[in-house]
Amino acid sequence: MSLRSPMQLTLFDVPAASRAEPERPRSPRTPKPASPPDEHRSLPDKAEALPRAAELAHRLSTLLKLPVHLTLTDNRATLVSFRRLPEELRLRVHHLFLDAPENVVRAIAAFVGRGDARAQAVLEEFSQGKREKVRRTRQPGAPLKARGQCFDLRAIYERLNTTHFQGLIQADIGWARRPGRKQRKTIRLGTYDDRLREIRLHPALDQPHVPAFVVDAVVFHAMLHQLFPKEPGSCPSAHSPEFLERERAFPLLDAALRWQHEHLRALLRG
Repeated sequence: MSLRSPMQLTLFDVPAASRAEPERPRSPRTPKPASPPDEHRSLPDKAEALPRAAELAHRLSTLLKLPVHLTLTDNRATLVSFRRLPEELRLRVHHLFLDAPENVVRAIAAFVGRGDARAQAVLEEFSQGKREKVRRTRQPGAPLKARGQCFDLRAIYERLNTTHFQGLIQADIGWARRPGRKQRKTIRLGTYDDRLREIRLHPALDQPHVPAFVVDAVVFHAMLHQLFPKEPGSCPSAHSPEFLERERAFPLLDAALRWQHEHLRALLRG
């Protein structure tokens, strides 16, 4: 299971089973060249961070009653992720949690230990207040790619913006990178990052058998997140009544949702 940045919202998260299971960590990727420093990053010095990280790991180990192997990250998309092993818990947390107060540390333990939704809300609210420590810039030289093999997301975005939003939405849009080949039980078809004003769609949608109205519905949903921002501390999957009312007016929404569920296995295969 992972805690996503509160500024990056999950759209059309289709479960393969009624019981939620912890998300497996992503496979390691080839390291990219380091990006130049910018004023938004505030990485702690290694010599300063190590004892604080050790203390955080000790506090969590005491609460969870098992050894915790903790790794600090600067990931802007995933702030907390973990893998449970027979002898220990491998935990990756964003460095913003180094200064977490006791209630937030307990919330990490509750989130990791039993997937507590209330604990997740506490972590979301805390990270929202520390958003200046979350990396905001994309790696240089990697602009979003909007034109896929089957769908041009920029053309879809501009058409929907004109038709449904009077041109008021201001965002970049593109296809997300294709994930590693692994067995998945859920799939996030789209995300919106309000810090970068970016919409990303899962490449599993860029296939000939996917109806255009399904892609339209995911893009429309993402655009609504700019119009109706998520309230700090609210459940990550929650949407306001105004959001849901506006979304229900979208043509073929029910058909798009039904298609997603009926073709879940194909989407999971990517």
